[in-house]
Amino acid sequence: MQENFAFSRNTTVGFARRVRKNLDFIVKKRSEGHDVHEVTQLAISLLGIIVFPWEAGALGHVDSLSLSNLEQEGWPRWNILLDAKGDTNTLGKLTRHLRNAASHRRITFSSDDPEMAKVEIQFEDAPRDEETASWRATINSADLKAFCDRFTKDLEVSVG
Repeated sequence: MQENFAFSRNTTVGFARRVRKNLDFIVKKRSEGHDVHEVTQLAISLLGIIVFPWEAGALGHVDSLSLSNLEQEGWPRWNILLDAKGDTNTLGKLTRHLRNAASHRRITFSSDDPEMAKVEIQFEDAPRDEETASWRATINSADLKAFCDRFTKDLEVSVG
């Protein structure tokens, strides 16, 4: 059975939906006792949920969305540890930093624990051609999963 092109993996929303579907499958299998790596899949999922849409120019709608307003609506809170410019107060700025962190492999994990809720993930961003981070944030893996769920749902409504 072929899907409607609007939901094709060749579209930003279609690809993001499939990424979230695969992530949900891995999380389900982990809960059933299978030896799968949900935190690893979560990190890989950022490619389709943040990086691809960013590169496709599909995230303009998030530029002005206030992080504090999103938190009040139930979105997970990011722990921003370093913000040299002091301007990470919108979802647009956050996704820019996340895109850079994912694209340049500036992501570290607190442990190899198989349980998502027991792993903190740190993201860093640095100016081009510099090693020293100018931005750093952490989030619990379970909260990152919730963030990805909300983000893709928002993407579906705004872009799809």
